Amino acid sequence: MNTINSQKKHVFFRRVSTAGQDILTQEAADLPFREKLQEDEVIIINEIATSANKKAINERPEMQRLISLIRDKKVHTIYAFDRSRLFRDFYEGMEFNDLRAHYNVRVIYTSVGNGNMPASDDIFIEGLLSMFSDIEGKNIARRSREARLRYPAKKFGYHKEKETKRFLHDPLKNEGVKQYFAALMGVSSLEDLYKVMKEYRKMFKKTDEQLVSMATDPFYAGYDLEKGTNKLHHVIPYISIQEFLQLQRTKGEFFQAFLERKKTLKGQNVYSPYCGYCRKPLIYKIDEESNSASYYCSSKMHPKVTETYSNLSKIIKCVLSEVIQNIDAEKLIQHSIHCYRAIKRRLEAEMYTIDQNLNRIMEELVLEFDDYSAGWKDDPRYKRKQLLKQEYQNCLEQIKENQNALQKNKSIIKVIEGALINQSNVNPSMLYDMLINGIGIHGDHIEVDVFYFDYLQEMDKEIIFEGEDTA
Repeated sequence: MNTINSQKKHVFFRRVSTAGQDILTQEAADLPFREKLQEDEVIIINEIATSANKKAINERPEMQRLISLIRDKKVHTIYAFDRSRLFRDFYEGMEFNDLRAHYNVRVIYTSVGNGNMPASDDIFIEGLLSMFSDIEGKNIARRSREARLRYPAKKFGYHKEKETKRFLHDPLKNEGVKQYFAALMGVSSLEDLYKVMKEYRKMFKKTDEQLVSMATDPFYAGYDLEKGTNKLHHVIPYISIQEFLQLQRTKGEFFQAFLERKKTLKGQNVYSPYCGYCRKPLIYKIDEESNSASYYCSSKMHPKVTETYSNLSKIIKCVLSEVIQNIDAEKLIQHSIHCYRAIKRRLEAEMYTIDQNLNRIMEELVLEFDDYSAGWKDDPRYKRKQLLKQEYQNCLEQIKENQNALQKNKSIIKVIEGALINQSNVNPSMLYDMLINGIGIHGDHIEVDVFYFDYLQEMDKEIIFEGEDTA
């Protein structure tokens, strides 16, 4: 066989979703094609233990390798067992087909004789086939999830009989699980829930999220409530279904508030202060019960160093305000334009995500509602769609506003100064990354290292903030 462009290769791409799956079938299917090629013409990419249902293309290193080869114009033909080996998601499939068509890359599916249609250059046909693959993938994921709900590999508090597949109470954890559910039934406030979680977090060696998952899992009542009310006869329950439903009805708001508070406290850790004595990063610690957080140094070799997140945030806002008042905006213009572009990229990324969610919601509504007049606009997903559209429009408006501001050089300085002042109040964490290099916390004072000091006009190097200044 004559060698085609020596820089272009024949890529044999195979994928299995789990480590235990056999890849031999795919190897056997592409063997007739490999035998016709020279060894230096072939690239083999095996993607092992990677689910195309669970991971997007950008989360799959081997797929990213294939895409890079295509963009580098090093691929002549791709061989795959079928479409599902390359992708499951409809939109990813269409983007991939656009990419390979742009670089004139052929695709050959090696299992065509098993009822699979060959690759086509017709966008409409490939779109339909990609949609079928997407639907099939979602069905597989749904069936797998249903199987795991009813027959999980492991379940805390249970012992699984291999012969009968029955789930019996684990004698070592039996009493503890029963006491846990009894304690949850006695919760009457968020504070009560924190006390229960603190006790059983240590007893069960579980995270708070795992404990809430147990509390909201109908498996412990011997039921599957995913679709309807299905009794699991192979499960010995810890509580009755009536008790479980009452628990969700009366304590569900506590569970949600508990997780939201913890998520909020974790999410506000946007600063990176260090110890002023040993220069090590401070440890961020949250206290859900008091709804507060603090930074501290664990070293015992110097005076105690600790600061609450609340106080540190106030000090940072004061420093940012002082910087903005003394800033030389003329010198900052070019840097600000760079930051604007970064903000625009972030907004465009948000718009892309919103667009993906809109398409998913519309696809679900179209597939589930045969008659559009049958109350589909009352579906919560339709209302969510309207909110997403508004968010998308808000992003567009923000981009447009910034574009208009940057078109007039005379107004740039005022726009930047106004934006900085506004952001220092609304989003200080963004300006923190832009203007502050580091924060060192001592026992009695705080050092703030400010970026771009040459932008500042006669700003004092030592500023003392009294209590009222940070209020």
